[in-house]
Amino acid sequence: MRKFFAAAVASAVALVGFAGIASASATIDLIWAGTGTDTTDTVADSSSITLQVILTAGPAGSQGAGVSVDYSGALPGVTVTTFAATIGGPLPLLLGTPADTGSRVENVNSASFPPYVGTGLTAAGMSHQLGTVTFHKSADLGNGTFELRSDANGPTDDVLNLAGGVITSTTTFNSAFLINVPEPGAIAMLAMGLGGMLLAGRGRRS
Repeated sequence: MRKFFAAAVASAVALVGFAGIASASATIDLIWAGTGTDTTDTVADSSSITLQVILTAGPAGSQGAGVSVDYSGALPGVTVTTFAATIGGPLPLLLGTPADTGSRVENVNSASFPPYVGTGLTAAGMSHQLGTVTFHKSADLGNGTFELRSDANGPTDDVLNLAGGVITSTTTFNSAFLINVPEPGAIAMLAMGLGGMLLAGRGRRS
């Protein structure tokens, strides 16, 4: 999104006199729609779950952002089924199309061009859902905790303040966590198997 945002910033400077890069930060959070938190342990095999990508503005507000979701840490146990940018409200512009590389969904974006198109996030603490990524969880996902990361490492990613300044380097990028534990049926089968082995061992010793 750097090319798209660069053009928007250049236009803003020419039209309304915005210039400079602010030092204020923003925050990118990954929130599971099923729990409303960054962690879930309730997803059954062969089920889907949606990750919300949330931008929260710092003291200098935000004109928008394009970021990525790196799900390589959960492969091959998850696959992406759908993904989309969420445009509307204060960030009504789509700058480029999100894309799945096979391990990352890049350029999840929403933006504005205040005062002409959208208001942007005008105050610290204001939030907007940049987009969503929906995953299918398969039985290939082992047991444990798997991290899905947010970043701005895609070729067209960046985060802007309300004046159009790039604040990617001072933005906080948070992760989401998928905890996988054996399903109750699997635990019961394991217990039965262990019990059978113990009984067989006792029979051989008697």
